Amino acid sequence: MTVDAGRTPTLQEVATEARVSLATASNALTGNRGVSPKLRDRVLEAAQRVGYPRSSARARRTDRTTVGIVLPDVRHPAYAELAHAFEREGAQREWALVLAGSDYQPDNELEALENLVRSTDGVLLSPSRPPRSGVHRLQASPVPIVACDEPADSALIGGWVRSDNFGGGRIAAHHLVDAGGTRFAMLGGEGYLPSTKERREGFLAGLADRGHSPDGVLIIGENYGMDGGQSAMAELLETDAEVDAVFAVSDLHAVGAFFRALQEGRRVPDDILLCGFDGVGWTRQISPTITTIRQDWSRIAARAMDILDALMAGGEGDRAVIPVELVPGESTRR
Repeated sequence: MTVDAGRTPTLQEVATEARVSLATASNALTGNRGVSPKLRDRVLEAAQRVGYPRSSARARRTDRTTVGIVLPDVRHPAYAELAHAFEREGAQREWALVLAGSDYQPDNELEALENLVRSTDGVLLSPSRPPRSGVHRLQASPVPIVACDEPADSALIGGWVRSDNFGGGRIAAHHLVDAGGTRFAMLGGEGYLPSTKERREGFLAGLADRGHSPDGVLIIGENYGMDGGQSAMAELLETDAEVDAVFAVSDLHAVGAFFRALQEGRRVPDDILLCGFDGVGWTRQISPTITTIRQDWSRIAARAMDILDALMAGGEGDRAVIPVELVPGESTRR
């Protein structure tokens, strides 16, 4: 088989050259169990003949598993927590990890994925802007990909792990009502991420559980980050200064909202009860400490790596929703 100069050969071309199925070619190049050494050598030789870029790296493969990780922003406290959990879990498994950031840009995500699927045994991905993420434009992958944090409906995704965002929103609502809230708002609830929609729907459902109509809840702000929290709180206080209980879509939102409330002469928790989401460590370091819904980063990392490990071994993928936990702080304690 000849391949046009300047064009990257596909995995299907490797399979055709080796006279095996696409699945067998993928398993052989990723070192998965279930492929005999003789058949693996045949696929490697075919890959080298057609110039498949994965072949040279696989030919030099050691017994150590290498896994790529793609996150939207490693500077964000929540993603930093996830990256650290992956690091700890990877060390226990003696996996080598390669970290890449997409900066929330689908083009960057696609470039990172194209590099990692050719040079690693598997990839853990937190999609940047679903459903327009880079993975949806990735044409093929010789290695398994597992999504974390946000969903990705690409056929290349072999499994996913997510927190119970709906349940977390519901827990936040119950807590704010039980803490004495009477007029409610959600900041950042108009954001584009699927997790935001789930947290919003869970929050409204939780308020309904306690007899509060969702129709009276203000949903303000579509921008993320601390700046998004500040601007959303400013808009909220201009719209309805009587709101006394706020659920922020993330801890960064909550901190931004807290500082803006102080600037406007409103006290937390005396005037406004405030709850965030994520459970990042530094919410315990400010005063008042911020009530939050904590994601179980260690469990997310372990479950995602379990699924990826099974896929790399030629097994089936899986899906998992990880429970979250309310961590009460001073921001909802009157």
